[in-house]
Amino acid sequence: MRPEGTPIQALLWRTFTPAIVVVAIALGALVYSRLYDTILDGFSRKLVTTSSLTAALVDPGDHDWLIAAARAGAASDLVEAMPRYRRNVEPMRRIRRELGLTYLYSQVLGGTKDVVYVLDSTEGSEHSTIGSEDELPGETRAGLRAVTDHGVVYVSPIQFQEQWGLLKTAAAPMRGRDGRIVATAGADVNISVIQVATQNALFASALIGVASLLACALATLMILRRVAQPIEGLKGDALRFAAGDRNPPTVRPAPREVERLRQDLAELALDLIATMRTAWTQTADQDRASNRRLIEDLLADEPAVVSLVDDDGLLGLWIAADDDSEGAEARLGRRAMRALAERIAAAPELAADWTALAQAAPGALLAIDRRAGVVRAAGERPVRLRIGAVDEVTLAPGEGRALAPGAMLSVLTPAGPITIGWAARA
Repeated sequence: MRPEGTPIQALLWRTFTPAIVVVAIALGALVYSRLYDTILDGFSRKLVTTSSLTAALVDPGDHDWLIAAARAGAASDLVEAMPRYRRNVEPMRRIRRELGLTYLYSQVLGGTKDVVYVLDSTEGSEHSTIGSEDELPGETRAGLRAVTDHGVVYVSPIQFQEQWGLLKTAAAPMRGRDGRIVATAGADVNISVIQVATQNALFASALIGVASLLACALATLMILRRVAQPIEGLKGDALRFAAGDRNPPTVRPAPREVERLRQDLAELALDLIATMRTAWTQTADQDRASNRRLIEDLLADEPAVVSLVDDDGLLGLWIAADDDSEGAEARLGRRAMRALAERIAAAPELAADWTALAQAAPGALLAIDRRAGVVRAAGERPVRLRIGAVDEVTLAPGEGRALAPGAMLSVLTPAGPITIGWAARA
């Protein structure tokens, strides 16, 4: 047996499921990439704004004096306790706390290393005292040099610094009392802060991916319900028609094309029913005609007049009806009467009821009383006779007529006169 193809619902699931997964992954990746870029851009803007604001807030005169103290190696605890230091660092600490930054400070290029710290808003173990020095990555050092030389704001990528870890830094120029750029205001954010925001973005991307998966699955399910299931139902109706069931197709919601196909299938079913009914009628008519011809051929030699009783006193005859002399039913009646005659001959006691037995087939009954020389219509139909050469009479039911000795007697039938031989017996 030839196997069936893949069901349309399974085919649609196989087609749409990989597409759904690919779309969900691509959408999640796109959202994550956009969110990640947005997060980094947001931190860059925050760092640029904060470093520039810090450079504007710090008093130039105080900062020039603090730079000189840092270069001179003054005691950091004494300097940081002075009003010049405290009134500039306190606003920086509030800004750092409220904006969630990791470090906010000012620095100058030079010293035995790369930079010398002046103001630092950090408190605790990570606080850089005034005059402390630090080494920077080469790209950051070049960026600070560009800030000092050209007055631009530098924003670094995420970089690893040996003492501070992974940081993203922005540096804005700070001018002294004479208007020259003498230092830079730095704002740093640790990668852990970015990672938290990135993880939130990743979670949002995953939610969007799951939502897109659910949305695509729902859309696929709707397609299955609106397209695949009606087509499967239409296929079942077609198979049902092929199996012989002629009930109309099941009406169900479906797209316009499927609905048209269902209507065409219903019209085809109606045409098939009409064609089959016509064929059944024609076949039945042909069978009846064939049977009739067969019966007529088999009964073609059956006589129209049958002698049922023939003894010394009575000659009883059955005569086929005039209106059915050539039909199959009439010929069957003739055969039945011939069989009845054979039965009476075998059982003479049935002769007394021959008129009643002969009523089984339509026809006339004629009784000839040999002793009395009388002919009589014994049944319920009239009988046409010819007595002698020209004397034609019609005997009504129960009517009789005397016969002259030796007179010729003929029964008139549609096929022609049938001469009956009879003789009076003592």
